[in-house]
Amino acid sequence: MSFTKKRKRTGIIIISAIIIFVIFILVLLFLLDFVSSEIMFNILIGILGFLLILPILWIIISRISGPSQKKCQRCNFPVGDYAEYCKNCGLELLIRCPNCDSLQRTSNFACKNCRTPITIPQTEPAKQDYVIIQKGAVLPEKSNFCPTCGSNLKETENLRFCEFCGSKLT
Repeated sequence: MSFTKKRKRTGIIIISAIIIFVIFILVLLFLLDFVSSEIMFNILIGILGFLLILPILWIIISRISGPSQKKCQRCNFPVGDYAEYCKNCGLELLIRCPNCDSLQRTSNFACKNCRTPITIPQTEPAKQDYVIIQKGAVLPEKSNFCPTCGSNLKETENLRFCEFCGSKLT
């Protein structure tokens, strides 16, 4: 499982647990007669309104902040903050620290956690041709490499999932 999928799942679990906890506390206060039914109703309407407005705010903020400004060192393809491999050329973007086993960007020369010097292995040239992205160029629709495991995708036209790790291809 990739680092990004774990991060998204953890966020969803935390938010769900907080919402369930708040509703549990409200019901408990209602049962102990600390909160009247009118106040309880207003609080629940407020929570539901917040849950409806929160995704809209998230979309607006993500649109304003724009896409990630990080680019692949080899082909200048825009990559996500937590992408493990470049979709265009297959370059490994995250490596593990040999000392503390934390994920680090290949642009770092030392681990951010333990300050161990990181040696980046020499990358072999990509087996499949890839396009070096120029500024203002149109990005390819299908990726040449899996963004999760970095494997070379042969027939990208018909693929929806990686044939090696099973992750969904976008």
